[in-house]
Amino acid sequence: MSEENMRAFAQLLARARAAFETATDLDDAAREALIEDISAFEDCLVEERLPWPIEVYIGTIDHRHGVNHYVALTRGHLIAEIADYCREWWAEIDDRRDPAQLDDETVADRYFDDHPSEYLVTDRVRIEPIHMVRPLPDVEAGRYCVLSTAHLSTATATLLTKWCADAGPDRPINVASTLYGWFVPTRENDEATGALLPADLSKAMQYGRSGGFDHILFDCDASGVDSLPAFDW
Repeated sequence: MSEENMRAFAQLLARARAAFETATDLDDAAREALIEDISAFEDCLVEERLPWPIEVYIGTIDHRHGVNHYVALTRGHLIAEIADYCREWWAEIDDRRDPAQLDDETVADRYFDDHPSEYLVTDRVRIEPIHMVRPLPDVEAGRYCVLSTAHLSTATATLLTKWCADAGPDRPINVASTLYGWFVPTRENDEATGALLPADLSKAMQYGRSGGFDHILFDCDASGVDSLPAFDW
């Protein structure tokens, strides 16, 4: 799940960048889909849920008054926090140098090398994201958009129905029928397979890919989009 979320976020950034670069090419449906996906990641952050695993650096100092714990996203930031502690208690070791004039690594190393009763332990820890409860946690997830069947000609509709009935190896793409249309993958095909696809279907599949969708659900009750051709049937 975490790796899927990382890929999804990378794709979201790519789509957002493309939207800024070619804003005039973005129709209302694609714009709304992009806004919806950005909002979903915003909700994740607002709820303080990690959408993917992160690694943090931790440090523990044992001293006579108890234990101090430090956590940082980088080792440099962790050592900086530990060095602040060392500078505060620098007088407890036999070193006449000014710790303010020493770099953080030197301060931390010298302090715990020379201190007779204080100890530092550091580590790097991977924090996994909070997994949301799903009925089928091991099933590969995907995204689909819903388009009107009016974006397909009657000839293409007939062809899709034929491909649904023929589950053999001769059909160029796998198509599933629904009560009101068809479920079609948007993945890009090789040149030979692409030549077997009608132009209107190819345009719809390209539209789905550009929006980051894995499949298209063609539905007779769905609304149309301006960037695709429409047929009256």
